[in-house]
Amino acid sequence: MKLVDVERYVGLPYSADDFDCADLVMLIQRELFGREVVVPGKRPRGVQGAAELGELSKPFAKPREGPPVDGDLVLMIEVLQKRPGHAGVFFFLAHEAWVLHANEKNGCAVLHRVRDLPDFGLRIEGFYEWLN
Repeated sequence: MKLVDVERYVGLPYSADDFDCADLVMLIQRELFGREVVVPGKRPRGVQGAAELGELSKPFAKPREGPPVDGDLVLMIEVLQKRPGHAGVFFFLAHEAWVLHANEKNGCAVLHRVRDLPDFGLRIEGFYEWLN
């Protein structure tokens, strides 16, 4: 994947009601990888709904054995939380590991180096490969 392919998603506005981290993941999978991932439309959204992301992802992805690859689902745990409540997409760009994700704190989709995620109150729970 090229940086220019991913950068076009940076800055997409976050909305707890209409475009949360799961919506970004679904958009990226459809547009960049031709993968149709659909989570329940009536799922809880925002901070409440985020806590259910790990369970919602089970029908679509399994834990990655070995190093992550472009497009893998990244489940993250936010500071003061015990379970994954945030999702993003993994990319290896410019010789570094990155995660594209969107959350309320940033207000939009952002691209962060994996090594910088702790500075933003996030730690990676795991990388997941898609089943379809």
